[in-house]
Amino acid sequence: MERLQRHGGTAGYVSAFCLLVLLILSFGVPGTGATYADPARALAQIAGDRWLWRLSNLAGILASGLAVVFTIGLWVRLREPAPTRATVVLYLAIIGLGGYALSGFVLWKGGLAMASFLARDQVAATHAWLALDFMARGAADVGNAFVGAALLIVGWAIADTGALSRRVGWLAGLTGIMTLLVIRPFASVVEILQVLLTIVWLVWAGSELRKA
Repeated sequence: MERLQRHGGTAGYVSAFCLLVLLILSFGVPGTGATYADPARALAQIAGDRWLWRLSNLAGILASGLAVVFTIGLWVRLREPAPTRATVVLYLAIIGLGGYALSGFVLWKGGLAMASFLARDQVAATHAWLALDFMARGAADVGNAFVGAALLIVGWAIADTGALSRRVGWLAGLTGIMTLLVIRPFASVVEILQVLLTIVWLVWAGSELRKA
């Protein structure tokens, strides 16, 4: 079990790195604002740099997958002092991370397909992109809701039991609140802050798990 915790801590490091890559690449892909609101412009940008689009969505999917391993490490650490909360966190996080991964996969494959179709039928491609965007945002909102709830509970469990540093628990709670907030449309600076808090949480909690 100690090995699972250490592996979970390592996965937290790598997941944080993937999130950082996603954050950096997101400044070059159609993500928010006017570009995303204009389907033709968004699809033209995807078509113009397909590799950037692939890499950004792949980074998000990898971050989600590695975060599952990280969550298992947390579950191992918390299952003795807080067994019920540890299990709830595990299930909530897996559902939420699945939503993130689905959103990334839909955007990756669907965006490339719609970008290829744009030259043949711009009207159909733009309408399909809007439907695709709605589906991806819905999956991401599911991810934010479940992961945000998981972070609040894990923060409570850590602060209550001292299974990890209590400051890590407070950070988890703050990150959970920010994750729930971004379900509603906010300025991009709020979303960037949420991602940065998540990166710090993964690294800090990962280092605590590796001390097992």
